[in-house]
Amino acid sequence: MTYTVHCPTKLIFSDDAGADLAQEAGALPPGRALVVTDDGLIRAGLVAPLMEALRGAGRAPEVFSAIPSNPGVEDVRAAMAVARAVNPAVVVAVGGGSPMDVAKAVGLLLAHDSDDWESYQWGRSPITNGSRPVIAIPTTAGTGSEVTHVAVIGDHTGFKKGLVHPTLFARVAIVDGGLMRGLPPQMTAATGMDAFTHAVEAYLGKRHNPSMDLFALAALRAIVRWLPEATHHGENVEARREMAQAASWAGMAMDQAGLGLCHALCGPLTSVYHLHHGLGNALLLPAVLAFNAEAVPAARWPALREAVGLPESATPLALADWTRTFVAGLGLPTTLREVKAEASSFAAMAEEATRMAMIANNVRPAGAAECREVLEAAL
Repeated sequence: MTYTVHCPTKLIFSDDAGADLAQEAGALPPGRALVVTDDGLIRAGLVAPLMEALRGAGRAPEVFSAIPSNPGVEDVRAAMAVARAVNPAVVVAVGGGSPMDVAKAVGLLLAHDSDDWESYQWGRSPITNGSRPVIAIPTTAGTGSEVTHVAVIGDHTGFKKGLVHPTLFARVAIVDGGLMRGLPPQMTAATGMDAFTHAVEAYLGKRHNPSMDLFALAALRAIVRWLPEATHHGENVEARREMAQAASWAGMAMDQAGLGLCHALCGPLTSVYHLHHGLGNALLLPAVLAFNAEAVPAARWPALREAVGLPESATPLALADWTRTFVAGLGLPTTLREVKAEASSFAAMAEEATRMAMIANNVRPAGAAECREVLEAAL
């Protein structure tokens, strides 16, 4: 067995994101800071203390907050218009996966004196320079984008195309579960299921390896224990911190070991029906696990079964039913019908899923026909 683990991000599990931000930003070469976030976080009061921390570090921050839930190339272009005016020495991402991915894109484009993300996204322009430093501060326990070397941005057609390159790793990730205490229950549940899906797909994927198995299984154990508590008792700081840590572990695992069919289907599903990414995964995962059950290697099942707390007699098919019950207990919908999805859209979504790179890593091969079957089973 040969494999490589490459995660150069400095990962800080923090009790005071502002203090750690001031220290980390202050250690970088002088210059201004661009904070990439969203309007909701500004209204929630999470951004102001971090801005103050940057001012204390001599960074004179500017904010770009026009980030939608599924950003596209035009959103990156708008962020770059502000970035060019600021010419920041550091880009600070505050938020979930969308602000972090846009911040990564901005850091790369600044280093290449370009605002044409799509040219790098589709390989028309080579990546030749290192990114402008990015400090990522997640405010949800889900995407793991703070520790990945990918940025997922919709191209001009709306296709969610991920660019994978080592220069996209954040310089520093500051993970402070205390920032997540005000996250509403449904968003807590949805983002947590995104992390759960990362861990499961990394563990079962063809590119699994012993090092990332440790992170994936630890993440699963923590999510099973702490996600219901964080969802239903959001002020529980211990639950928030445990979930924040688990999400980063799951992010590292999926970044280094890959994803699978659930994420391949989730891209077109969330694009067509404008659903939150984590909710899309929660809706699809039971059907995906049922489809994959027959292909789960016997040697890998016991550790996965134990991680989620299934009895020794349970088979891989039982994981699908267990997951559906777990999702329901979080208060999330469990069928595509509940979010107004229609079977008439499945053929096109299935075809698009086969274009997603991660489908090749799935433990069981799936073409368009199989993808459609899974969507129908999730309906």
